[in-house]
Amino acid sequence: MTSPASAANGPSPMPEDADDRQELFATLLDGSNQAILIHDRLQPLYANRRFAKLLGFETPEEVIALGWLEDLIPIQRLVRAFVVWARVLESGQPVSLTDVRGLNRQGGEFYVDIHTRPIQWQGRTVIFSSLIDVTARARAKRELERNYLRYRQLAESAHDVFWDMTPDGRLSQVEGGDDLGHAFSLMLGDRWVNHVPLDARGDTAVHAVEAALATARPFRNLTLPFDLGPLGRRLIEMNGVPVRDEADKLIGFRGTFRDETGAEQARREGELQRNLAALGRVAGGVAHEINNLLQPILTFSRLAAERADNDRDREAMETVLASARQARDIVRTVLEFARPRNLGGIGIIADPVTVIDKEARVAADLAPGMKLTLAHTPAGNRPIVGTRAELGQIIANLIKNAREAMEDGGEVAVTTAPAPDDSALELCIADTGPGMSETTCARIFEPFFTTKEFGKGTGLGLSIVYGIIRRWGGTIRCESSLGAGTRFILTLPYTPETS
Repeated sequence: MTSPASAANGPSPMPEDADDRQELFATLLDGSNQAILIHDRLQPLYANRRFAKLLGFETPEEVIALGWLEDLIPIQRLVRAFVVWARVLESGQPVSLTDVRGLNRQGGEFYVDIHTRPIQWQGRTVIFSSLIDVTARARAKRELERNYLRYRQLAESAHDVFWDMTPDGRLSQVEGGDDLGHAFSLMLGDRWVNHVPLDARGDTAVHAVEAALATARPFRNLTLPFDLGPLGRRLIEMNGVPVRDEADKLIGFRGTFRDETGAEQARREGELQRNLAALGRVAGGVAHEINNLLQPILTFSRLAAERADNDRDREAMETVLASARQARDIVRTVLEFARPRNLGGIGIIADPVTVIDKEARVAADLAPGMKLTLAHTPAGNRPIVGTRAELGQIIANLIKNAREAMEDGGEVAVTTAPAPDDSALELCIADTGPGMSETTCARIFEPFFTTKEFGKGTGLGLSIVYGIIRRWGGTIRCESSLGAGTRFILTLPYTPETS
C-alpha cells in the first residue's frame, strides 16, 4: 500500500478529465521553444505560437483558419516537404529533414530542421511535426560556402600556386596557378625536395626550407630551382606556415609557390646591362690609351724587321710585331664592345636567311671536321631590323664558340622559323659539344667571362653579340646542360610592316 508521503513525493498524475489533459497538452506545446504543427495531409489541426510566428502570423488561430497549408505559399519548399510526409504517413515511420528552406507570408526566408512522426489524433492517424529554426546556422553555412567559392576562384585565377603539405614534407593538395599548378599537381604524394635538382640540393634555400619543416616554423621568400616535368627547370619562390589542429598538434604546412624564373632573368639582365655599361666606359678608356701606345711599337718593330741584317734579329722583330698585332686586335675588340657602332645605322635586312646561310657556311669552312646542318621555315624569311655586317658578326661569333667547344668535330645545327607570336625571326644555333653547367650558362653574356684557356679568348664575343641584339630590340638566351650540348635561341624583330 502506498503511503501518503510517498504519493506526495512521486510524479504528479495525469489529469483524468479529457479536457484537462488536452489543456495540459496544449500548454506544453504552446510553451515549447520549437515550432509545432499537427496536420492531416496539409490541413492544419494544431499550431503553436512559434509556428505561427515562423510563418509570419500573429496567432495560431490564423494558421488554422487557412484550412490548407498549400494555399499559403504553393511554391515554397516547406510545403513540398509536407507533401512528402503525407505520402510517408502510411508507413508509420518518423521522418527528419535538415536545412529546409521556407518563406513566410511576407516573403522572408527562413531555414528549419524538421522532425515528424505519425500520431493518433481524435481517432485518426495524423502528422506531428516539430520545427527548429536554424536560419542563423544555415546562413552562416552558406556564407562559408560563398567565401570558400570566392577564395577558390581567387586561387584559380592567381599566378601563384597554393599548396598543402604533410608534416613530413609531402605535397597533399595543389590549387591554382594554371600550367604551374598542373606541373606541381604531378608531384602530389612526393616529398617536395625530391623535385629539386640534385645539383641544387646543397643550396642555402633548400636547407632553410627543410629546417623550417623540421622545426614547424614559417618560412618566406626562399627561392630555389625545381624540375617541373613539362615546364622544365624553373626558379620558384616558396612560402609556407605550419598548420595546427585544436589541440595545437602539427598537422601539416600551407603556403604558396611563385614562379620567379622570368623575374630572376630580368634581374640578371638588368644587372648585366649595368655591368656592360660600367665596364664599357672603363674598358673604352683603357683600350684607347693602350692603342696609342701600340702604334709606335707596331711602326718601329716593322721598320726594325725590314732593316735587320741577319735572320736572328729579323725573326725577333717579327715576333714582336706579331704580338703587337694580336694586342691591337684585342684592343679593337674591347673598343667595339665599349663603343658599339651602328654599321650604317640600324637598317633593314630584307633577306636574313640568305645572310645567315652564307655566314654559317663561311664559319663552318674554318673547321673541316665539323658538320653543319641548315634548316629554315620559308615563312620566317621576312625583313628584320638590323644590318648585314652585324648579323654576320653574330653568326660568326656563335659558330666560332661552338667550333671551339667541340674539339673533335661534332655537329652544329642552324635553324630559323617565325617566333610563336609571329613578331620576330627565331634563330637557333645548337651544337653537340660538352655543354655547360647552369652556373656557367647564367654568366655566359658577362663581359670578360670565358671558359677558354688563358690567352685563347677575351670573353667579349658573346657580350658583343648580346649588345647588338638588344640594340635591335631582340632577345638571346642560352640553354645548356653538361653532356647535352648548347643552344642559343635568338629573336630578331621583323620590321613593323612585316610583323
